Amino acid sequence: MESRKTVVFKENQRVKIRTLDLKKWVGNLKFSDSLHIIVNNHKLAIDSLQSIKNQPKVLGTVKTVVLISGLAIVGTSLIAASGGSESALLIFMIGSGTTISAGIMEGLNKNYTKRKWTYKVVEK
Repeated sequence: MESRKTVVFKENQRVKIRTLDLKKWVGNLKFSDSLHIIVNNHKLAIDSLQSIKNQPKVLGTVKTVVLISGLAIVGTSLIAASGGSESALLIFMIGSGTTISAGIMEGLNKNYTKRKWTYKVVEK
């Protein structure tokens, strides 16, 4: 069953791409020809893509800040635990929750995988 749905990625849109060899590329999308795209000055063949998703710069920055904050809080809990503080478990749980929320932010944007989508470059 084909749904005939179309998702359009435009030139200079910031994307995150994974290739079949499991390399990750994040950057602005450029079109080279009908068989290749360019991300971060790397030419990638359309048939080598495993997945593509929109990756706004703001979301990436917020996700990184939340992840680093969560890891810092977890580190603080370890220091508190070594000092015998009774609040170490609470601090650890807060840090863990913050770190996990960074992972949840990663899933906010839909990922278009090769097994469900067909990729092609189309001129408009």
